Amino acid sequence: MRHPRSLSEIVENGLCLGCGLCQAIAGRDKVAMGWVDPPGRLRPVIRQHLDETSERTILEACPGMRLDGAPDPRRHGDTVAVDPAFGPFIRVWKGHARDPSIRHLASSGGALTALAIHLLESGAVDFISHVRADENRPMRSRSHVSRTRDDVLAAAGSRYGPVAPLDRFTELLDEGRPFAVIGKPCDISGVHNFARHDSRVGELVHATLAFSCGTFADLDSSRQMLERVGFPGGARGEENLSLFRYRGYGCPGPTRAVDREGKVHDEDYLDFWYGPQGWTFQFRCRICADPTGETTDVTVADAWPGGAPEVNEHGGWNTFISRTERGDVLMQEAIDAGVLVVEEQDISLMHEVQPHQVEKKQAINARLEAMAEDGCVVPDFRNLNLDDVAAQREHVFHRTNRDGMRERLSRGLNRE
Repeated sequence: MRHPRSLSEIVENGLCLGCGLCQAIAGRDKVAMGWVDPPGRLRPVIRQHLDETSERTILEACPGMRLDGAPDPRRHGDTVAVDPAFGPFIRVWKGHARDPSIRHLASSGGALTALAIHLLESGAVDFISHVRADENRPMRSRSHVSRTRDDVLAAAGSRYGPVAPLDRFTELLDEGRPFAVIGKPCDISGVHNFARHDSRVGELVHATLAFSCGTFADLDSSRQMLERVGFPGGARGEENLSLFRYRGYGCPGPTRAVDREGKVHDEDYLDFWYGPQGWTFQFRCRICADPTGETTDVTVADAWPGGAPEVNEHGGWNTFISRTERGDVLMQEAIDAGVLVVEEQDISLMHEVQPHQVEKKQAINARLEAMAEDGCVVPDFRNLNLDDVAAQREHVFHRTNRDGMRERLSRGLNRE
């Protein structure tokens, strides 16, 4: 299989995730994240020629290009087990934030919001690197640093659109203060990859947390929602927004657009994600080999039986996976402090509530094979148990996924 040899090749071959780590590595004078609109994606714009060191570091750190899930004895210890579908784990729980207001405001059970506040108020970290809605363009999202409880609450709620959470990661390292990173699994993989190039990551990043990710939609998908709910200006009404939430205010809660007059325009979560209109997302998510954050300290996920909600609840439930000794300590401290209400489970819970993530990972080998047969540039995936999880499925499953990938390649969906 052939892998990308430059940042340009990563983007041109549909492997970019839009995380912004390349901007942080090279500096925004050389690489800056910009909008490709339509369809509404964030992509690096190369402003100046990249020197050899920067280009090599980007290639080795880019999570769109490289994933390596090898357990590290220094992080995982002797008690870690490995599930082929969900990766390393020490303990698994089901639960939610104890604070009912956090549980209702956040997107599910309030897990990441509660853990972020706990990390700050316990003094474990000085700040949290995560994302929030852009104050001026609330349909869009931006990287964000929280230093107080109020900062965290202002950023509560999943952002299912494009965002570059790592666009200033090296600037945060330059502060020389302990912090935590919360993001998608691929964002945390970027942090994990970059740790091999900058020892400050291991010294200063005291916790990494991710949510189980089902991909995120292009901005055009959100614009189409505005059209469907009769928002003023329709798909072009983004300038009229005062708030845009993909879910929350209950579990899963509505996709909500509020205009500048204060009028609320809601669409049911299931209609937004599973309605007949469909939605578009970047090609790289089609070959995501780590949708559940195998390189994190703690992963959280929705706890819907069968993997999808049936009704709206006032407050939802999360599953929690501690993957490293550091993550296990964090979880136990949060439980002991009364931040979380949980009951311990085993890894079978993840198979019950996230079956779609199992199926996604089982399909990766077949999809990569189709890309290689077509002569495509492919990412470098290592130590993710892809052979083991693929062996759980029958020949017709793999043939279907190979054929599906060939059809997407014939339409050029991997080209940008």
